[in-house]
Amino acid sequence: MTDTLTTIEPRLRNLLGAESTMTLLTTFAQQDWADDEITRAQERHPDVADVLYHGFSLLTATHERMSTEFVYRAHARELLERVAAGQSTKPATAVEVALSLMQISLATPLNTTAFGLYLRMWRQAGLPDVGGTVTDVDDHYEAIAARGIDELESIARRKLAEPDRVLALPLCVGSHHGEPVVCRLASARAA
Repeated sequence: MTDTLTTIEPRLRNLLGAESTMTLLTTFAQQDWADDEITRAQERHPDVADVLYHGFSLLTATHERMSTEFVYRAHARELLERVAAGQSTKPATAVEVALSLMQISLATPLNTTAFGLYLRMWRQAGLPDVGGTVTDVDDHYEAIAARGIDELESIARRKLAEPDRVLALPLCVGSHHGEPVVCRLASARAA
């Protein structure tokens, strides 16, 4: 879809303006990334592929930095892993915690525990190396302040939670992408 949009991007800019066009293109790119992450999760967890298919509504970006592909994908991947494991999708993802700490660090220096949490969330999210080995530094912070980092992680995930981020029971008609499927959510809705 995004390939088609980029060919008409100049026309969109004329009609909608640069900012609206970028918002539209980013939204469609995120939809493509979400579909791809769902497909990958289904390959990793074929036993719950039918449920994962319906996870799209959970994959809403919650921060402007999620317009960056690797950031958005890490966020989506964690949420889909929670769906596959039958865990709550409400607590903040590692990406959401890391982005919150990034914003805080722009206003004030992070203390040892907060910086340790930033490193932990970066690693847990699987975000790329940014010049220097995060794992080596992370190990030092974990050795110094692991208990405090654990506590701060628990608080951050709870305080930054998205209470409405739940897998709603969709109306599944037993068809995914136009193909007939056996979907436990179709039979759950019918019951």
